[in-house]
Amino acid sequence: MGQLIKLQDYVSRYEVDMFRYPGQFIRQKKQQWVKTKIEKQQFLDQIFEFQIKWASSTVREKSYVDKEFYNDPDLKYFLQRFPDTYFVLYRPIFKLKKAPVEVEIIIISPTTTWLITILEGEENSVFLGSNERFWTEKSGRHDKKVLSPMIELDRMDGIVRTIYSLYGIELPVRKVVLNRTGYFDFPLVPYDVELVEKRNYDEWFSSLRNMSSPLKHMQLKAGNALLQYCQTVCVRRMD
Repeated sequence: MGQLIKLQDYVSRYEVDMFRYPGQFIRQKKQQWVKTKIEKQQFLDQIFEFQIKWASSTVREKSYVDKEFYNDPDLKYFLQRFPDTYFVLYRPIFKLKKAPVEVEIIIISPTTTWLITILEGEENSVFLGSNERFWTEKSGRHDKKVLSPMIELDRMDGIVRTIYSLYGIELPVRKVVLNRTGYFDFPLVPYDVELVEKRNYDEWFSSLRNMSSPLKHMQLKAGNALLQYCQTVCVRRMD
């Protein structure tokens, strides 16, 4: 399971000690698996709730979690289907120049930082990409204008690269537009953007899922650096 190191603006245990909790999570998950007698999916759901707890509380503080996250299919997807050595920042809010900026999904693997925006519509629809502000979704007889995902990716890219440069983080950054239900038609896609859709999804997913590298020090530094610039809203625990 991917490790949820930041969920929106909730206080995270990983903020307290980014170099301790990833290893502790992996150990506790293995110990829990040995003890439990429930099936792969019930266990994953149990760990999922545990992850949200870690991503919304510390020993002294806690945040109030919106109930929607417990049933968020995309959050479950990135946590339950990727390796333990992947760090996930899900809709984090960054503080830059005193202005909060919410972005989409950042995944830090041992070797790469993935910036992901999800663009999905009708089943088997086609998104016509361009360098303009809007793209077009074609589904049957209907056309629909949608905001270009490149805007979100460029915003995330600017934030991450700025923070990495401040902390001397050397980790490749890759940008992905993810569409698991349909297709893209964009002949002139920028060189630094990967369009993942139904035709190449399995290959992309397998390449990430089958990553067997252990946690890396630069990866831990990257996660720690990003957390320093994330907004946190919490209260003192009464217990």
